Amino acid sequence: MATLLARAAAKLVTTALVLHAIGAYAIGARGQTPVLALPTLNECQTGSHPQLSEKWRAVFLLAPFSNTQLVLANIVYDGSLQAMRASLYGLRHGTVDLFIQGNSTYALASRGAEIVACEHLGDTGWRPLPQDWLSAQSQCAGSGPLAETNVDWWKTPLEPKPSSYWIWYKTSDQTPFRLVFPFPNERLSVLGEFAMSHQVSFEKAGNVDLSALMQACKPTRSAMSEPKAQSPRERINAMSLTAGRASDAIERLWPEVSACPSTPLPHWPQRVALTGLMTPFDFNEVPYQTEVLYDWTIPAQRSRIYFPPHSSSSVQDALMLESGGYNVTYYREHTPTCRGVLPGAIRPDWAERAPCNCEAMIAANTPLTPYGATRVLSCPLASPRAAWAWYTLDDRPMTFAVTSLRGDEGSGLFAVLDYRDWAPGAAGVARSAFDRPASCGLPPVGAAALRQQEAPAPRQCSTCHAGSEPR
Repeated sequence: MATLLARAAAKLVTTALVLHAIGAYAIGARGQTPVLALPTLNECQTGSHPQLSEKWRAVFLLAPFSNTQLVLANIVYDGSLQAMRASLYGLRHGTVDLFIQGNSTYALASRGAEIVACEHLGDTGWRPLPQDWLSAQSQCAGSGPLAETNVDWWKTPLEPKPSSYWIWYKTSDQTPFRLVFPFPNERLSVLGEFAMSHQVSFEKAGNVDLSALMQACKPTRSAMSEPKAQSPRERINAMSLTAGRASDAIERLWPEVSACPSTPLPHWPQRVALTGLMTPFDFNEVPYQTEVLYDWTIPAQRSRIYFPPHSSSSVQDALMLESGGYNVTYYREHTPTCRGVLPGAIRPDWAERAPCNCEAMIAANTPLTPYGATRVLSCPLASPRAAWAWYTLDDRPMTFAVTSLRGDEGSGLFAVLDYRDWAPGAAGVARSAFDRPASCGLPPVGAAALRQQEAPAPRQCSTCHAGSEPR
């Protein structure tokens, strides 16, 4: 369940109206009490940067920036040799096996455990991952759980400003539990090629030794052959176009992942209340407490974020009604503002209407699925953007993420919304919670109002929302 607020920028309207369909990005009017207790972030567990061991191996689930395919990455790191191997397996199609040593990148071909070819790609800009994945300018925004895993929330600035990427480190062992990037970059080599990475497993491994790979690739390097034109990024992008699937490797690395069940896609209840934390892309912002109230019997949806005490704004609502919606901002020192730039309330069957696709099923009782077996959905947005939504089999939302593009920086877009409490039925929510403030004036005029914006919403917005186009 997620709705992206327009944030008072015409450029943002396009993305806001596209992301609208699934979630929550808004803030509550002063004096109004949340229906559920809002999640909070505590002081960071430590002010020092997490340091990874000199040798380790890890498996990550990687989500791309576009609606292609999920990828499982098996990463083996040997800091003593400044070397790293990243074996990538598409959950639908293809594999890419890369070896990075110093400033050189190689593409490997294997037959079983034997390396039969090592192709020199030259200096691709990739480097073995460092032991510290942060920078001197990184800041810890707070400490709190993702689902039921306690993590510290670290943000790191990127160029162009005010871009940033986020890493959530487990407080138990200080390993990276999740990463989110706004656009592809070389800062963390293979992980920087994907919008979102989730840790499947991570272990110190003193017995890691990549010297055999160095020897296998040494003749290629010494021959000083011309690097191939195809970059690691191009090879990763081409994975989904190749035939075959590395089923045995995927099963060995992560037996809990499987093909999607034939059950229907998630369907919202007629009434629901939920809370979460919305993490923005911009470095100069912090995660926001979020509340969403939904009542399809009206129909209406109110997404609300709560600004921190130092902000000039107190709350902001994305109020979506039957005929259209409003971006309402409440200020601490002057009257609220209201813009009729949003579509109407999301339809309960939005996932099917979008249409979203189920990309993978993760079994229950893993660190990523504490609330039961979970489906990972990809949902179309204005290409090449994508949305990634995690829902349990009983339709409880866990995470909604939206990919970004260069040029989005400074627009107030959100990276990921992590849901906390979920209350189907929404007992105690009065219809007045969805009342249109007097400052909003006349109701919006649906599709006509949207067409007047500088960046009108794509047509798929109308398939998921009331008030955008005729049903």
